[in-house]
Amino acid sequence: MSNTYTSILKLAKPATGDAGWGATINDKVTTLIEEAISGKAGINTWGQGGDSANVHTLTINEGASSESRNAVLSLTDTSTQLSGAGTVVVPTASKLYTVINVTGQTITVKTASGTGIAVPTAQQINLMCDGTNVVEQNNYSAAIQAAIARIDSLRLASSGATVDSIITDCFGSNTDTKVATNKAVRTLVGTIGNFKRSERIYPWGSSDSASIAGVTPPSIFVDEGDTETVATFDLYGNGNTVFQELDLAISGILARTGTHTNPVLASVILRVQRKSAGATGTSIGAVTDADAKQGGSSSYWYLIKVAGDQTNKIDSFSYLDDAADGASKKRIQNATYDDATNKTTIVYDNGSEGTGLFSSTGGTVYVSSSAFESVGTWVTASPFIPDSGVAESFDSTYTISEYLPINGSGSALLVRKQNNLPTLKLVPDSGGAGNIEMRVQLLAGQTSSTGQFAFNVLQVNQTNVTRP
Repeated sequence: MSNTYTSILKLAKPATGDAGWGATINDKVTTLIEEAISGKAGINTWGQGGDSANVHTLTINEGASSESRNAVLSLTDTSTQLSGAGTVVVPTASKLYTVINVTGQTITVKTASGTGIAVPTAQQINLMCDGTNVVEQNNYSAAIQAAIARIDSLRLASSGATVDSIITDCFGSNTDTKVATNKAVRTLVGTIGNFKRSERIYPWGSSDSASIAGVTPPSIFVDEGDTETVATFDLYGNGNTVFQELDLAISGILARTGTHTNPVLASVILRVQRKSAGATGTSIGAVTDADAKQGGSSSYWYLIKVAGDQTNKIDSFSYLDDAADGASKKRIQNATYDDATNKTTIVYDNGSEGTGLFSSTGGTVYVSSSAFESVGTWVTASPFIPDSGVAESFDSTYTISEYLPINGSGSALLVRKQNNLPTLKLVPDSGGAGNIEMRVQLLAGQTSSTGQFAFNVLQVNQTNVTRP
């Protein structure tokens, strides 16, 4: 009998009037339909029968069993013919396939000219040839989308952790049951940490620099008896600033007038000041350990303690008081935290050897990093090394002093030097976080160790420490 065949599954189509329909229908139609619907073809040869290495082209037979007609392709490599990733080439005709890959290699299922789908070993997948290329059968499920839309929580089997929501703001959350979006994490990372900034400040435009020539450095000459503001600048903060660290290095020439027989001591005073943005004190809690005088009976130093770590509220400019208005304010010299007792120790200058502010426990301690001064007032940082003479009398932060060698004529030899100053800490005052206006002053000839200073440049290094 004369048969024709379907274009895709190659099933027999007996001609009208042909004899032997029973055999044709049974062997070339019914059996092959079963093969197409539920048959499984085992693919276990690679690079054979004209195929390139690591390739298997599915067989195509009209009216007879064919690999390409089967619903399931089971890929194996028991003879280890694959030397690497393999390829299964299917006919360029619409067909559904379930592929099971246990070859030990990644196998790409494709048409002769298509890109196909790579199936990793030990995986199975439902594929479809669309008549041009091989693609995945499913890329959308209404049921899955609906389930995603109404899911209430996700439990991870390995750890037992449960996630119940996705948040877009990391700042107000502190829980193990929420996960943050990428944007929320990037925003958080961008607002915490230590942000550094540096600049050099030269006295361009000063009267002492009016006649400089060539590349002579600009200067401000501070003569004996003078007080000069040598630099003004801003420390840049924001709403997340906890405190700032300020490192200064001042360069210039320390000098001493007159004729001398021996090396001579020259000294100048340096003030670092901030402008007050708020005069009201901030409470740091009640006194847990009352005044304890440090040193002898005539000492001005008193030590108190408060609960918790309060060091992020106290800086190099801070004063304390027993009231928010600062009417009886005292300068804080230092504050340290002890995690063993969970207490902050504060040493302050009482201004006299008499009774201190906190002779008993329980009183509230208020601190101000602007010395409780009114807005716009300049406040000087506490002296790095306290001195009842120089530091208190001249409101100084540092002293720059040195014995200067002399030449044969008895004049002091002058050398330009850089003086690196200890780190200052600044916290926002009651005016709120933000920029802090700063200035640096030099005072010359104010003590018995007189001196002069030719200022050239101030290096300002700022570290803005932020937390949400």
